[in-house]
Amino acid sequence: MSFIDLQGRIQRKMREIREKGELSPINFGFKTWNQYNEGKFLIGSRKCTLLLGGEPNHGKSQVTNEIVMQMIEKHKFKIALFTTESGDVEKVFSQFCGYYQGKPYTKIKPDGSVNNFAMTDDEASEAEYFLLNHLYIFKQDRKDSKYQTLDNIYKELSKAEEIYGFKFDSLVIDPIYDVDDFEPKASEVLRVLNRINLEAEENNRFDIIVNHVAETQKTLDHKTGKRRKLLALADEFYGGKNNNRKAMLQILVHRPEPNDGEDGNPVVLENQTNIHILKVKPEGIAKWGIYDIYYDWKSRRYYEIYQDGQNTISAFANCVKFFDRKPNSNDLDMSKFRFTPEQAFDVEPLKIDIHDDEDDFPF
Repeated sequence: MSFIDLQGRIQRKMREIREKGELSPINFGFKTWNQYNEGKFLIGSRKCTLLLGGEPNHGKSQVTNEIVMQMIEKHKFKIALFTTESGDVEKVFSQFCGYYQGKPYTKIKPDGSVNNFAMTDDEASEAEYFLLNHLYIFKQDRKDSKYQTLDNIYKELSKAEEIYGFKFDSLVIDPIYDVDDFEPKASEVLRVLNRINLEAEENNRFDIIVNHVAETQKTLDHKTGKRRKLLALADEFYGGKNNNRKAMLQILVHRPEPNDGEDGNPVVLENQTNIHILKVKPEGIAKWGIYDIYYDWKSRRYYEIYQDGQNTISAFANCVKFFDRKPNSNDLDMSKFRFTPEQAFDVEPLKIDIHDDEDDFPF
């Protein structure tokens, strides 16, 4: 029967909600994301999804990777990652090793010279071992148009769970528009997000979907002569209004123009990224507002800045291995290094044995 009363099993579940709350909270490691009484609160929850969007080159994937790392570091989550924008599987794994140690994984720069920032062999082994039982990356097959459909991703996810003998805590799809059967039409967005929300609920996961935003209106700054895009609204994600209608927790990742405060506007640092809350569902998973975080180029991780009495504190998330390290520290003489941050962290392809067939399934 479709219409039921609250007796029996339903009442027992209600009492469980009464005692434990409506959410199965997944807190992150930033202090400024966990100040509920001060009006700053941003968490995840099982049976929920996060829709994360932003303009190209505003750090969508980088913020996503930060969230993934914190879920692993803080909660020991097992995460399945579908990503098409970070290179081959071995390159993605090596990047995450770098995030764990806060140092480049590769010993060699793109020009063939020695990378003085690289982690030691012992640190590389430690990072590999740490990620071994926590991160599982989808192996792409671009030649098969049916292989990267949403149906097949879930099919292969179930197969991986059966083979490895556990349930994933989170599935991350970055970006959704590279799923082969996704099209930016209202009906398709509705179908895909309905399916993603249902899968997260039925499998007790916190799943993350990354999307671009649609082209937004541009304005002209008459002082500087620069053209600027307006911030995307909640219904301006790639594929239209159904993104916002079907999203649960929805955020926008935005890198604002640096500002020294001389024109009366708030100070904006060059490495600042703002997280805008666009939708809060279920109630209590976040508080509305803008959450600023800052990119540390040496570790390729984000940190926060906050006031503690009279002191200004810059700190990585409290779950990060190198939490005690000062972000963007000037302890090193940078004049000794001629390579850029991007070069320092560039990853050379690993030598793969072409006869190694132990990873024939995608995760």
